[in-house]
Amino acid sequence: MAFGADESKLVSIFIQTLLYGAYTVVFALTIWILVWRRPAGQGINKLMLWISIVMFILATMHICVNYTRIFMAFITYRNAEGGPAAFFNILSNFTQIFGSAIYVTQTLVGDSVVLVRCYIVWGRQWYIVAFPILLLLGSTASGIGILYSFAHIGDTQIFALELQDWIVSFFSLTLSTNFICTALVAYRIWYVNRSIMKFTHRSWNPVMLLVIESGAIYSATLLSLLILYKAESWFQYVLLDAISPIVGLVFSMIIVRIGLGLIAPTGETRNSLRTFPSTTRASGTRHSASYNMHHLGPFIAAQRGVDGLNASDTTPTGSRLSIPPEAACRHKALGLNATVSDTSNDSV
Repeated sequence: MAFGADESKLVSIFIQTLLYGAYTVVFALTIWILVWRRPAGQGINKLMLWISIVMFILATMHICVNYTRIFMAFITYRNAEGGPAAFFNILSNFTQIFGSAIYVTQTLVGDSVVLVRCYIVWGRQWYIVAFPILLLLGSTASGIGILYSFAHIGDTQIFALELQDWIVSFFSLTLSTNFICTALVAYRIWYVNRSIMKFTHRSWNPVMLLVIESGAIYSATLLSLLILYKAESWFQYVLLDAISPIVGLVFSMIIVRIGLGLIAPTGETRNSLRTFPSTTRASGTRHSASYNMHHLGPFIAAQRGVDGLNASDTTPTGSRLSIPPEAACRHKALGLNATVSDTSNDSV
């Protein structure tokens, strides 16, 4: 028997409920880390806090709309011509348009966060994210086109030719945005890690793998969704509704895993990040610690800042974080506290 729209919706609401439950737990941990697990004297990263709250609200609204549609299809319209399956084909229905608007908004918010993370990690260089910004603008236009088509296309299937260009464009553009930004961030971490490995035993490969893993989960879901849509499979509803909590989970899990010390330099824990050796295994000279913090400090602080953490988590106990003045300005803009010191005699 073919997998119809009504069956797919029942499966999708079950999967979405499970993922939303997991997301609720992760969201609570995220708020706890951002508000209560921050170092004493550090301000709350309001940007990451508000993004977390907005994403959770959107995910909650989306699942509420889906439950409303399930009740309407199987109770209100169960005896109507075509039954529940026909109801899900009414694309101009308010619940369909409203739910799609929530999905488009949450996707654009998630893409924006990935883009901003890439922008900050690359030292706020606009040319690095110029192309992803164009992709994001294209996703926005495609999302608006989808909603406009829903409102004017009437009662038809979602696979209608009038919709395919908008929907395929939206999925393709958001997939490209996430893939490119994830690759750029991972490359930046790899590049910095390769430089500091000459002076310290620490490896930041776990952080790079976390970024790749998070991006791969979301990108794989989008790619599967795009394939299912082009194959005109109603199973697309399962992945489409699952993406809503997945977007929030991918964003929050980075904060949670770093904030709880689950991701740290190879062979270390979160507490050990507070101390850096004053000598290196190669030279044994005093400039090595300054080199580590001078070159790695801005990157760690920027990455931790955009993920809701603080630069002080990487500051040696009883010492000053040696970073360039321009990097300190970036940290202040992120709500971080980094001390600028003269490194002219120590930096390499």
